[in-house]
Amino acid sequence: MGMPADIRPNKPTPALADWQALHPRLERCFEGPPEGKSGNFPGTVFTLCKLLQGSVGIEKSGYRIHSKSADQAWILSSPGTRMQHFSDDAIIISIHIALGNPGNGAEWTGPAVICVAPDKEAEAALAALCDAAAIKNLTIEQRLNLRSRALPLLDNLRIQSKCIELFHHALRLAEAHQMQFEVPSIHDPRVQSSHRKLAGMEMWQEYSRQDLAAKEGLTAGQLDRLWRVELGLTPSQYRDRQRLIYACEQLRQHDIPIKVIAADLGFRHLSQFSNWFYTRHSESPRSFRKRPGSS
Repeated sequence: MGMPADIRPNKPTPALADWQALHPRLERCFEGPPEGKSGNFPGTVFTLCKLLQGSVGIEKSGYRIHSKSADQAWILSSPGTRMQHFSDDAIIISIHIALGNPGNGAEWTGPAVICVAPDKEAEAALAALCDAAAIKNLTIEQRLNLRSRALPLLDNLRIQSKCIELFHHALRLAEAHQMQFEVPSIHDPRVQSSHRKLAGMEMWQEYSRQDLAAKEGLTAGQLDRLWRVELGLTPSQYRDRQRLIYACEQLRQHDIPIKVIAADLGFRHLSQFSNWFYTRHSESPRSFRKRPGSS
């Protein structure tokens, strides 16, 4: 017996890949001893690490790497919690790039952490960013949190240009190791359409699984089943994950009050937000914010 007509996948439709809303933003360009030498760290951005001295072991989502400065490798890590241990003599270059929400549902796939051998073009892009006058003139504390810095327009544009160039090379090298930032391949056009709508929603917008399904001519339960087949989770689970990622990104910015973050996510009381966050992250928002290396 075939699948009921109301949930039978139609002819596969290529995933849309509109990247106009993607704006890579440099949040850290630091050289020195690692901020968090050993322990678990909840990363929320794409990171590039190069060892100038010492060694490191990192485990993340079942993937493990070990690298030493003599390898001259780049360590690339997608967002997510990692366990790391740097040697006591470690000196690193640490680059953090936030991608925000590109609005097309793109996600990181493949290994969560890899070591890659950079070529001359990639190394030149890294050096150009690290040597940019607008960055070199900043203090160590300022280079650890560039997002909070107000820079002149031309300096900001120069840094943004060099950041995009470096990110381009990092992605190029990562793809050779199957680490990619890509839009999921979705066969059913109703899942593709609803996924695109949900991915592009602002955090403050109200979400109704019934309304989302109705726009595709389905019940909420039918759309849930289609999503599980295509993406392994329901729209509500996807939306919840989006909100958690947003909360973590905002909590890293110490100048944003936690009550403002809670309000942005639609919570009327700070205690509600704290309970919601703790249930999903096993720590309070304040505890997350205080952890070193949380980016």
